[in-house]
Amino acid sequence: MNLTIYVDVLFLLNMIVDYIVLSSSALISGRETVKWRMLLGAAAGALYSVIIFFPQLQLLNIIIFKIIASAAIILISFKYINIYSYFKIFVTYYVINAVYGGGMYAFYHFTSLGSRMNSSNGVYYIDLPLWAVILMTFIFYYIIKIFSKISGGRAAKRQIRRLNIYFSGTHVAVNALFDTGNTLYDPISLMPVMLIEAEALKGKLSESLLRQVRENSTDELPLLHELHPELKLRVVPFKDITGNKSFVYAFKPDKITDADKNTSIERMLVGIIGTQLSADGAFNALLHSKV
Repeated sequence: MNLTIYVDVLFLLNMIVDYIVLSSSALISGRETVKWRMLLGAAAGALYSVIIFFPQLQLLNIIIFKIIASAAIILISFKYINIYSYFKIFVTYYVINAVYGGGMYAFYHFTSLGSRMNSSNGVYYIDLPLWAVILMTFIFYYIIKIFSKISGGRAAKRQIRRLNIYFSGTHVAVNALFDTGNTLYDPISLMPVMLIEAEALKGKLSESLLRQVRENSTDELPLLHELHPELKLRVVPFKDITGNKSFVYAFKPDKITDADKNTSIERMLVGIIGTQLSADGAFNALLHSKV
């Protein structure tokens, strides 16, 4: 007996499933998500799932095109930061897909809801009721969510706070990791210093200041004071983990707010560093241990 497949239902179902799989991948890997990008990526995945059923496009079902399609879905769904973070989310996405597929097959095998497994153009699918697929998809997502919390997979993410730093009539939003290892203080004012990547301030501060930060130079400090009198720039010395002496440019912001806790952080300097803080781009600032 032939099974009728409705393209619109197949597309909608696959879009829901792909969105849940992408969301689960973000949970496990600790990636921030943007809803419209996730929806667009899920739609792309659903479209690929539909077109491979057409006999004329059977070539797209071979492994190389599946990999290309998955790579494109990840690029659409998540902001590209670097090859490390991309490969991490790519592998996570494939593992989550495999776990989801195995879970659905187990559900089919141990229940009487599905009568048989079907095949079209080499694509296997189970004739489970639509409500059962959607229900199991959401159950799968919440199992992943609970597992990620228990296993500590989101431990680092839970310590990342979204901050808004206001200065010079503008502001910048950063993801700041609460770092117990950051004990840097300004020796003059005795104020704690949080650290932020220079790249996060691009377009907000003058390029001459950011260049001095990247070059680790104080040659233009008098000029920078003239360019940014409102920042009350200062040089804060410190020793790195190897014991070498260095310094950071620091400024006094007008205000720092915590978007997650809806609170303000008082008496905090912002130090600018020229290096990247997180290999996968999960955060671009380090909070002080005092906060």
